[in-house]
Amino acid sequence: MKNKILIFLFLFIPLISLGQQKIKDSLNNVIAKHKGDTNEVNALVYLQLIQTRFYTTIYAEQGLLLAKKINYKRGEANCLLTFAQHTTNLIKATQFSLDALKIYEEIKDLTGIASSHLVLQGCYWDLGDYDNALIHAFSGYEIAEASNLKGIFVFPGSRLAPLFLAEIGQIYLLKKKLDSAELFTKKAIAYNEIFYGAKWGFPFYLLATIQTLQADYKSALNNFRAAIPLSVQNGFANDTIQIFAGMSTLFQKINELDSAIYYAQKVEKNWSNVSEIKNLLEALNTLAISYKLKNEKDSALKYTMLRHAIKDSIYSLDKDRELQNITFNEQMKQQEIIFEQSKYKSKIQLYTLLAGLFGLLLIAGILWRNNRHRQKAYALLKKQKQQTDIQKMKVEHTLEELKATQSQLIQSEKMASLGELTAGIAHEIQNPLNFVNNFSEVNTELIDELSEAADKGNYDEVKAIAKDIKENEQKINHHGKRADAIVKGMLQHSRSSTGVKEPTDINALCDEYLRLCYHGLRAKDKSFNVTMKTDFDGSIGNINIIPQDIGRVLLNLINNAFYAAPLPPKGRFKDPAYKHEPTVWVTTSQNPPPAGGGRGAVVLISVRDNGPGIPQKILDKIFQPFFTTKPTGQGTGLGLSLSYDIVKAHGGELKVETREGEGSEFIILLPV
Repeated sequence: MKNKILIFLFLFIPLISLGQQKIKDSLNNVIAKHKGDTNEVNALVYLQLIQTRFYTTIYAEQGLLLAKKINYKRGEANCLLTFAQHTTNLIKATQFSLDALKIYEEIKDLTGIASSHLVLQGCYWDLGDYDNALIHAFSGYEIAEASNLKGIFVFPGSRLAPLFLAEIGQIYLLKKKLDSAELFTKKAIAYNEIFYGAKWGFPFYLLATIQTLQADYKSALNNFRAAIPLSVQNGFANDTIQIFAGMSTLFQKINELDSAIYYAQKVEKNWSNVSEIKNLLEALNTLAISYKLKNEKDSALKYTMLRHAIKDSIYSLDKDRELQNITFNEQMKQQEIIFEQSKYKSKIQLYTLLAGLFGLLLIAGILWRNNRHRQKAYALLKKQKQQTDIQKMKVEHTLEELKATQSQLIQSEKMASLGELTAGIAHEIQNPLNFVNNFSEVNTELIDELSEAADKGNYDEVKAIAKDIKENEQKINHHGKRADAIVKGMLQHSRSSTGVKEPTDINALCDEYLRLCYHGLRAKDKSFNVTMKTDFDGSIGNINIIPQDIGRVLLNLINNAFYAAPLPPKGRFKDPAYKHEPTVWVTTSQNPPPAGGGRGAVVLISVRDNGPGIPQKILDKIFQPFFTTKPTGQGTGLGLSLSYDIVKAHGGELKVETREGEGSEFIILLPV
């Protein structure tokens, strides 16, 4: 993403039409005057932007120092943002962009805010943090769309809204959410123009890639072909390489091997920079597969080995770069040490020379030197104290941020759990509402019949109809109260926990969450089906718990069981008579206190499934925060961790028993 942004910068800075050398001369003239004003800061920013050496940041550094010196906030933010785009360190780039965003927000610069969000989503994209990338992409899109913004330092002169839409589509594609990726990509295409009224080929390429993954090869081919002339006329060489790589993959999938080889070879011959390495690897993979299918083994082996060599070289370059950074930092530290030692040695020599020259003043010289040392030691201690205070403040700030992030993650997990109940609630409340509606309609008809019978003077029939109306009203009242009870119960579960324990029917709580989880999953996936079996101990009665918290524990455990039960156990299909029937058991029981004293009576809640079970190698990790076996985007890894903490807070235990191929059982032990 960052490489793409830099390429667009060079293609679309409006000033470049005047001639790059002429621009450089003009900017250097402004800087040479050393007026120390906003014009010099702006000149340094533009000079940084037109640098062909992407990773040289000297002009941004100079501009940043000057902007801070003259308190030029917009210039400071512009320098930070250009700094972020020219550094290879993604962590630094992210921090610079966040600092720029903060300043833009302070001065209410909407274009700067949107541009910062665009760079940030690219940084998080490169870091593989797609959730944060989406947050910034959506934030930037809302601002750009509302104010019809155009880029200045990021994609200068272009409309930012369709750019954000295309990036959102690409992020969803990487998250393998093809429907969302297709939706936002088509929205980007619908703008019909982006750079100075010209269409943009990249969204067509993106849509074609999505359609290839959806096996809609005809539509994908049409969109690839639509993207080619747009990329060529706009001079986007990178986009053209991407399109050819995508087309080679498509033709290989539909077994048109000659066409696949043709486009893959165009990528191999025309790729030019590191940003196209992934496209080159895709093309080489297509060539290897295509030649293998054509039974040309030598060519297939050639491209397979070439692909592995390039892939290994990329990893080697990354490692070399990391090693160089470490080595450079160590060298700088060693140079600082040598400089300090040399400085100290020079002073000692000076003092020795003075002592020889002024022997008569030896005592005074020693006293003076000792005084100087004390002053230096005091200054050094003072400086160290200041540095320690600064580090302490940074650590405290980081700790506060971590605590805030942890609170947000926990709240997000709780809200996600609450969301699982919505469809179940709708199912539970629909039945009594149907009865209310049906009996209300019947009563309307009976009232009409009552009026007709009264007009005819048939009072016996009037009484009979009135009796039916009364019975129907009683049924309406009954089902209305039932719906009211369901709503009150849901409100009770959805409100924030007060942390106060209250007597709760644990059997009713288990039954309620079992049904709500089931109906919630059924609402999202009509094909979902699991057999539910319950065995509740009626002698338990009410126990003191925080119902909202234990409800969240039950929700997590039952949802996990529903997720695991339909997965076929490994090794069971060797028996031809075996047929997997997904089943979830929820049971409760009460253990009396032991005769010898010790721990009191406990209530056991068991949630068991007949899924594949939990492998022994990960059994010790399942209660760790952020550990999950679900695919990316389907689980936070906080469910079991929060459940464990909630049960512990109640003075209980949460245990797991599992056997691979037979299922898992989670057991909650709560003190009575």
